[in-house]
Amino acid sequence: MKIRFGTKNESLIQLCRQGDEKAQFEIYKSYSKAMYNVAIRLTGDRETAQDILQESFVKAFHEIEKLNDENAFGGWLKKIVINRCFDEIRRKKHVFDFDMITEKHVEIADEIDDTADIEVVHLMIKKLPGGAREILVLRAIEGLKFGEIAEQLGISESTAKTQFFRAKQLLAKMINKWENETGCRTISEGKTVEA
Repeated sequence: MKIRFGTKNESLIQLCRQGDEKAQFEIYKSYSKAMYNVAIRLTGDRETAQDILQESFVKAFHEIEKLNDENAFGGWLKKIVINRCFDEIRRKKHVFDFDMITEKHVEIADEIDDTADIEVVHLMIKKLPGGAREILVLRAIEGLKFGEIAEQLGISESTAKTQFFRAKQLLAKMINKWENETGCRTISEGKTVEA
């Protein structure tokens, strides 16, 4: 069966259900970058994110019959990726203990400066300790509700809220420190920074 470029996801999903490899490749091309971004933000590791991406697509195509609404494929796949990230994080026991952050370490503004360079913000998110990065990404970037985060991490909703605000404070502190140390507000001002 020939696939026309630009067809709706619904048609491609139907072909994927029939095991059509070309359709699977088209779906992969459509969603892989966004799903990789989810995985890299949660894990902070390129190789792990690549592995999770591949495993998630394999699982999605293997279990595509469970998908009831073809138009919901993106959200369904994203949930697979997020769950796979949490499995990997739990496996590595890569959990950050927020109780180790004393009040002295979080004496900063409640909000991240709106004028902060987005590249600097993303760089500092990558440098956050694992647990802080996970909470921040799930809430601020992926838009999960605190109840969903709590369920994923096996903590109470109030703990998820507290940890999110502490992670945000830690991120703001890291951004301020970077700006003070480099004298720059953006990465493009000539400073080379390793992630």
